[in-house]
Amino acid sequence: MRFKSVVLLSRLFWLFIVRRVLGRGLLASPAARLSTIFLLVLAFAGFNVLSYVVIRQYLGGTGLLEPVLQVANASVGFWVLIAYTLIRVLFMKADELLKLSFNLPVTNKERTMAFALFESSLVLLMTVFVFGAFSISTVLIEGPDYIPRVLASIWFPAISTYLLLSLGYYLLERALQALGIARLRSLIVPMVLAFGLAVAFPQTNEQSSQIAESYVLGRDYFAPALLYAKLQEAVGLWLSILILLATSAAVIPAIVAIAPRNYVPMRRFFVFLPSRLADRTFGVYILVLFRSFETMVAISFIIIYSVFAWLEHLVFPPYVLALITFQGVYAFSNSEPLRRMVTYPGRTVANYLRLVGSQGVLLMVVGIPVITISLSQGITFEACLPVLGLCLSNILISTLVGIAFPPEKGNPFTVIMGVLLTVIVVMIVALGLNVFNFDPMISAGIFTALNMLVVFYSILGMRRMERIARHEVVA
Repeated sequence: MRFKSVVLLSRLFWLFIVRRVLGRGLLASPAARLSTIFLLVLAFAGFNVLSYVVIRQYLGGTGLLEPVLQVANASVGFWVLIAYTLIRVLFMKADELLKLSFNLPVTNKERTMAFALFESSLVLLMTVFVFGAFSISTVLIEGPDYIPRVLASIWFPAISTYLLLSLGYYLLERALQALGIARLRSLIVPMVLAFGLAVAFPQTNEQSSQIAESYVLGRDYFAPALLYAKLQEAVGLWLSILILLATSAAVIPAIVAIAPRNYVPMRRFFVFLPSRLADRTFGVYILVLFRSFETMVAISFIIIYSVFAWLEHLVFPPYVLALITFQGVYAFSNSEPLRRMVTYPGRTVANYLRLVGSQGVLLMVVGIPVITISLSQGITFEACLPVLGLCLSNILISTLVGIAFPPEKGNPFTVIMGVLLTVIVVMIVALGLNVFNFDPMISAGIFTALNMLVVFYSILGMRRMERIARHEVVA
C-alpha cells in the first residue's frame, strides 16, 4: 500500500465535499457562505464563553473540577461513538464519492484507508465541537499545568476509541462478506451501531455515578476509560504519549490488514409495502418514504433502543421517536423524480402537504408501538405529548432543511451545513425563551408562529425549485 496515494486520495475527497457542500442550495451564494462561516465561528466562541462562565462560577476554586474531568473522560467513548455513527451512516450513501476513485490507479485498500483518513478528520471536527469548549475553559481556569490532564482525559481516549471503532467496523465488513450478505450492510451496520449506543449509554451513566460516589467517599476509582488519565498521573505526559503511539501503531496495521480488498455495492431500498398504494399520488409519496435508506436506518435505531430499554427497564419518555423525523431532510430530494416525470407536477401547496403528510403517517406507524412500550413502563401519556409536539415540529424543520440545502444522490453531505445551522438557531431560540422565562402558553405561541414561518419558507423554496426545474426543461 502506498501512503502517498492514500493522502492524495483523501485530499481529493475533501476537495469534492467542500465544492459540493459550498455549491448547492443557499450556500451557492458567496454572501450566504460568509454568513454561515461567521455564524459557526460565533457559535463556537459563544460556547467557549458560556462554558468558561459556568465552570468558573460553579467549579472554580471548589476542587470539583477533577471529578468533573473524570466524568467527561468516562463519556468520551460514548460521544466519539455518536460522532462515528453519524459519519458512518452518512458515508453509506457516499457512492458518488467512492466512484471518483474507481478510474484511478489505486487499490481498494488504498481507497479504504483514504476514506478512513477523511472520515477520521470529520470525527475529529465533531469531537472538537463537543469537547473543545470544555477543554479550553478548563485550561483557562486552572492554568497551563492542566493541559496534560486535559489531553490524557479527553483527547487520548478519543483517538484510541476511534481506532478501535474503525477496527471493529472493518471486522464486521469482513464477516458480512464471508457470509455473503455484504449488500445488506446498510441495514446491519446501523443496527449494530445502534446496539452499541444503547449499551454504552447506561454504562456511561453508571460510570459517572460511580466516579461521583468515589469522590464523595474518598475512594480511588479506576475504569478502562480512565487508563490514560491514570497513566498521566503515574508516569507523566510523555510516557503516556509513547503508550498512545504504541497502541496506535498496533491498531493501525491491523486496520490496514483487515480492510476489505473488494468493494461490494450496497442495497439502498427495501420493499415493505404493497405497490398498490401507487394508485394515488399520496400513496406514491408514502412508498418513497417508507422504502428509503434513511427510513430503514431510523427504524433500525428505534427498534434496537426500544427493545434494549424494555429489557433494561430504562424509563424515559419516547424521545427516540425524534430520530424518525430527521429523515425528512431527504424527503424532498428523494421524491423529486415524482415531480419531474410529469408535465404538471401539481400545486406546490399540495405537494408540500403530501411531503409532510407522508412523514406524519410514518410517525404514527412507528410512534404507536413505541409510545405503547413507554406507557407499559409507567410513563404517563401527558409526558408523551410534548415528545409528539417536538416530532411534528422536527418534521417541518427537517423538510425545510432538505429544501434549502438539498442533498444529492450519492452525496448526502450537502445537508450537513443546513442541519448544523438549524441546530444552532434552534438552540439560540430555546436559550432565549429560557432566559426570558415566558409563560408556557406564550412560549407555545412563539413556537407555533415559528413553525408557521418554517412552513411558509418551505413552500416558497419548493416553488423556486419547481420554477428552476421548468426553466431547465424549456431550455
